[in-house]
Formats: sequence, C-alpha cells, structure tokens
Amino acid sequence: MPLFEYECKKCGHQFEALVIGSRTPACPRCQSQDLQKKVSALGYAGVGSGWSHGRSSGSCSTGGG
Repeated sequence: MPLFEYECKKCGHQFEALVIGSRTPACPRCQSQDLQKKVSALGYAGVGSGWSHGRSSGSCSTGGG
C-alpha cells in the first residue's frame, strides 16, 4: 500500500495516509476531500534501497555459520 502525504486545500493541515486503490482520504481535521497529494519520502524508501531486503533471496550475507 502506498503511503502519501496530503495537504488539505481547505484548512492547510498536512498529514500522511495509506491509500488502497483509488480511494481519496479525508482530512482528519476538517473532513474535506479537497486535498493536494504530495510524494512521501518514506513511500520511496523501499525502491532499490534494501528496505524490503528481508524478502530478497540470498543476495545478502548475514555472516552467520
């Protein structure tokens, strides 16, 4: 699930939300859905950075054994 940062155009509140499919979250402060989507730095942390390397298949040596 992608994590996005949003800024509410109505009240200016900034927040993060996990988005499933094409759903649009509502501002937790004023409940408006008039939001501007931003790209979260955490949303890109897993792309090629080893963030999810726990699932990789043996390309990383643990030094044990």
